[in-house]
Amino acid sequence: MKSGTESNLKFNLRRFANFLRLMLSNKMAAVGLFMFLVSAGAALAAPIVYPQNPQNVASAGFLAQPQWVSYFPEGYYLSSNMVVVNNPGFNSPSALQEWSYSNTAQSPYVSISTATIASTGSIQVFSSSPLSLTVYKTFHYPYRGPPSRFTLPSVAVRSQGASASNPIVFSLFLNRGVERSFTLWSKNLTTNDAWISPSYPLDSGSPSLPIAAGVQGGLLPFTEVVFSREDDYTLGFTVTFSAPGTINVTSLGLRLLGNAYGLLGADSRGSDLFAELLWGARTSLFVGLVASFIGIGLGLLVGLMAGYKTGIVDEVLMRFTDMMLVLPSLPLLLVLVAVVGPSIFNIIILIGFLGWMGFARVIRSQVLSIKERPFIEAARAAGAGTRKILTTHIFRNVVSLTYVNLALAVPAAILTEAALSFLGLGDPLSISWGQIISNAQAVNALNDWWWIIPPGIGIAFVSLSFVLIGYSLDEIFNPKLRRRR
Repeated sequence: MKSGTESNLKFNLRRFANFLRLMLSNKMAAVGLFMFLVSAGAALAAPIVYPQNPQNVASAGFLAQPQWVSYFPEGYYLSSNMVVVNNPGFNSPSALQEWSYSNTAQSPYVSISTATIASTGSIQVFSSSPLSLTVYKTFHYPYRGPPSRFTLPSVAVRSQGASASNPIVFSLFLNRGVERSFTLWSKNLTTNDAWISPSYPLDSGSPSLPIAAGVQGGLLPFTEVVFSREDDYTLGFTVTFSAPGTINVTSLGLRLLGNAYGLLGADSRGSDLFAELLWGARTSLFVGLVASFIGIGLGLLVGLMAGYKTGIVDEVLMRFTDMMLVLPSLPLLLVLVAVVGPSIFNIIILIGFLGWMGFARVIRSQVLSIKERPFIEAARAAGAGTRKILTTHIFRNVVSLTYVNLALAVPAAILTEAALSFLGLGDPLSISWGQIISNAQAVNALNDWWWIIPPGIGIAFVSLSFVLIGYSLDEIFNPKLRRRR
């Protein structure tokens, strides 16, 4: 029994190798397989190269242009991302090396170090006497134009020895050279043993931050006011002790989000468009393959039953098929998706259940022809039942049509999903190529060709790969279409 199983496995592997060799000898099939492997490789690499959903990550400034635009004259004022502080969490003593301190060397009453409190790293400043101290880092901003946005995420302070009568005054600042200082947050600390953060986000897009910095009512965005030119900038904080005390500061970082990023730039949320393009390949291939399997499977089942079972079964199945054929597929799909919800699985099921009718009629016509052939009559005479005849004799003679139509049904499913996503009925939790184009239309960015053309090329590329594979399979399985060598 074991040797028989092994021989069957070897036989099937040999048949598959011969079929693959025959496929690769066909130019259309070879090109189609190569294009499919490229698409599948992009889909498989997407979660490895970009582990997080790109739509949930602000990679650059809003509507950032591709990085390569900065090499052309129109990119003269573009800026790139900058991370000013390498270790904002102060998780190791080496984090202090990038910071400078004013007057600490002359004061024997001050110590500056790193400290971990409740698993939170911080820079700790201790003073045994009333004192004002500044901790700062100077960096160079090398771009002619301002960033699209800058943020100081999650800055928090914690004090010891502070009281209402002897507060510790903390002031966070960002200076441009020596001519302009912006106070981003100021706080009188009167309580101890609790981390305190600003009541407003330290984000240039927040309306509260310019007010806190003393910049309000201006015509320019806050980023242009602060980063108005190429210059040296200083990030830091000033602590004023009115009595002995200690202060801890954590998450002291500054991130500049530029208006030029990556190969394809960023969308209106600052998400990487190239990462979205790769993630969109996953959705398109998944929807195309699964929906096609559902549609072809239903069409095969209905066609086999209608072609072999004449009479009332054939009549009912074909009239139902005709009814489904006359219904407008896209409007019906729009209504059904709006009713059941724009889940990716709902979309797959609906596309599959609305895409089987044409294939069912093709299979029925083939079954009507095959069931009258002598070998079917011989099988009946030998006592074979309906199930045996359908699975062993008839299905094997229509399986080539199944392969061909399966390959040709994938592009239709991909285009249908893209159309639904473009119309705003796609799954909002799944990135698709249609959704990327829809997002561009929503913010009137259809003129940004690097935003809309790549997903369009992706849809055409994947669809063309399956079209080439489908036509080559038809050529291989149908002797009348084989070219003379």
